[in-house]
Amino acid sequence: MQLNFFPITIDFEEFQISKTTYSDETLQELRKDHNRTHSFFRNGDDIYISNSDADSSLQIGINTTKNVLVDHVITSSLIKHIFFRTFKQRFVNFTPVDFYPFRFFSSKDTDDLIYDLLPSHLQGRIAYKKLIEVQLRLTNINGHKQFGFVINIKRNWIFDKSCATLHLEGYDLKGVEVLHCEVMPGLNNILAPNEEFIGAILEINGETATVQTNDGNVNFPLTELFIKKTKFNIARYLDFATTPDKAIQILNRIESKRSEIYNTKNLYNEINGTAKHLFTSRLGGSKVLFENSDGFCFTVQDTPLVITNTFELKTPTFIFDPAGTKTNSTSPDMGLTNFGPYDSINFDTKSPSVLCICHRENRGYFSDFLGSLKDGISNSNFFKKGLVKKYELQELTYNINQLSSFDLTEYFRIIREWDDVKPDLAIIEIPSEFKRLPDNDNPYYKLKAKLLSLEIPVQYISTEKVKSYNEYIMNSLALQIYAKLGGTPWVLPSQKSVDREIIIGIGHSWMRQNQYKGAEQSKVVGITTFLSSDGQYLLGDKVKDVPFENYFSELLGSLTQSFNRLEKDQGWIEGDTVRLIFHIFKPIKNTEFDVISQFIKNNTKYKIKFAFITISKSHPHLLFEPNQPGISGKGAYIPNRASNFFLDSETCIVQMFGPKELKTARQGISTPIQIRIRTPQGNYDNNELDELLYYDLAYIVQQIFSFTYLSWRSFLPGEQPATMLYSNLISKLLSKMRNVSGWDADHLNYSLKRKKWFL
Repeated sequence: MQLNFFPITIDFEEFQISKTTYSDETLQELRKDHNRTHSFFRNGDDIYISNSDADSSLQIGINTTKNVLVDHVITSSLIKHIFFRTFKQRFVNFTPVDFYPFRFFSSKDTDDLIYDLLPSHLQGRIAYKKLIEVQLRLTNINGHKQFGFVINIKRNWIFDKSCATLHLEGYDLKGVEVLHCEVMPGLNNILAPNEEFIGAILEINGETATVQTNDGNVNFPLTELFIKKTKFNIARYLDFATTPDKAIQILNRIESKRSEIYNTKNLYNEINGTAKHLFTSRLGGSKVLFENSDGFCFTVQDTPLVITNTFELKTPTFIFDPAGTKTNSTSPDMGLTNFGPYDSINFDTKSPSVLCICHRENRGYFSDFLGSLKDGISNSNFFKKGLVKKYELQELTYNINQLSSFDLTEYFRIIREWDDVKPDLAIIEIPSEFKRLPDNDNPYYKLKAKLLSLEIPVQYISTEKVKSYNEYIMNSLALQIYAKLGGTPWVLPSQKSVDREIIIGIGHSWMRQNQYKGAEQSKVVGITTFLSSDGQYLLGDKVKDVPFENYFSELLGSLTQSFNRLEKDQGWIEGDTVRLIFHIFKPIKNTEFDVISQFIKNNTKYKIKFAFITISKSHPHLLFEPNQPGISGKGAYIPNRASNFFLDSETCIVQMFGPKELKTARQGISTPIQIRIRTPQGNYDNNELDELLYYDLAYIVQQIFSFTYLSWRSFLPGEQPATMLYSNLISKLLSKMRNVSGWDADHLNYSLKRKKWFL
């Protein structure tokens, strides 16, 4: 197995570099006067200087000695600057898009998917091209620290015709979203202009456009504006500049090439080919020496790192009774069929009443669908027993109501009739057209908000599926329904080394007016989910929408309230050893850590150990397995599920989808997730918490891997652990329903918070 990481060789432990005292004025002046021959970067209170001019006798600042690994932040900056200058010297005609991450477009016409379809005057001006990205990383594999470059390849639009040019062509720019492009001082032809998404054009007067921005209506020269490079904007221009048929043909070309673009074997070869161009000379193939005139130099390996630092992740055993005697080690579906659900004895909704709503024209199909859901499909391999027998219910009572049209008022009319006799669940037929409606005016979210405000979880079913359901659809629907009723289909083995272990997922989303520059992120919304170590969903909660300055106290209050409720419900005893594993998604600097630290300090009656874990797909690492031939034409070069690699003692990369999990070849490579034990970043004193921190990375990674089998949306494992999945689902639904009249997520009933209403 290989990583898209190309190790850097530095043949010395210490180096000398010049530095001078930092001030913003000094840094700007040095760059203005000496940018052609020197690089300048800040670290703390100093400006460090790298000289790339062998003939320069200029002396700036004083020399100081640094250690390559001890002073790794300074070393990293130096490597980035030397790499950038060497690239510009070797590839004179390239203008990088960004300094860091270092990005540049391929210059080959063959790497432009639409080149041959465009008329000659648009070739090269509009393109869908390969974008190469290079990032620097410091790994610590088996105690050996090493710098290296991580290479990724994506595809992006190029559109280099300014709004001034488009206006002269007669293209209508009113209402078009635009970027403001500005060449940074001293960087013309060195780095691409800086682009900022500022707003939409209101009107044009001569050579000036008035743009509606977050700072009000602002005038910009048309020469400094470019349309935002979205599929919609470019398709609209192509429709104008060519023909509607040609525009469709161009977009279809990109779509038809997706399986080729995302083919993992092709990507592997492209990355390796790029590494050879970047790190070896074109004559003779010898390694390029990246160096400055002060004696700092390095070379880069042109083959990816071969991975050996892994461990075996095991598929968990699925448990179907509290005594732990009914288990299945391969298939939760098979275990459920054979043993029934884990909480069958204690489940308190054994005879659920279900409000069912369908269109009157589909009543026959709908009744047949409900019958199969309840009693099963006789010739099925997976759903022969039906919802009642498979989940050991006593009865399932349907109350079918008919619509004369798929109108929101019709739905509400029926729901009002059930105000006095609240059902346990609603199953509602909706047309597929609802998916295409805007969120603010979509009956899907208005109906869900209405029913949840009445404490009724809802299961939607589209008309198409009502008419053409199969055993796979039914099997997944029954699983979701049981979870929404508050059931626990199965659990996982739990660690017995502590009295209590709770896994707490914390996520957040920002509320902002738009995506334009300067948009005020006025409020932040926190989401918390609580699971036991065996995977039982205990509680989900939402922190109130608050300004950022109040987020700390609100999140702390929410955690404390939920924690107190759980300790009371579960009968915790003072002095119990409690391990709290916090899964954090998109942490806000140190905010969540500060909250958790205060939370731990406030709870002194338990012996608490805790871990602060971030789980993310926003990282540059990719895993490749050249010996993987693929399965049924898909998944070649993709490692199997559970393949993993320890980047360092705190970070592990895990492949969650392998060839078996891919549905089609068009999916291509699946980005692994990065699991990291985090300590606070920056200048932060956490000495008093060090003894409370839990650092067993292998245990945490195995637990997160096991939690990917707990989605309750499907029997198949997912890419995300349940904590991350639930947080994302709750956050997405709440954002969609935020503007629904009468909906207030802050008043979700406690009993509903304990159910998986968001599935």
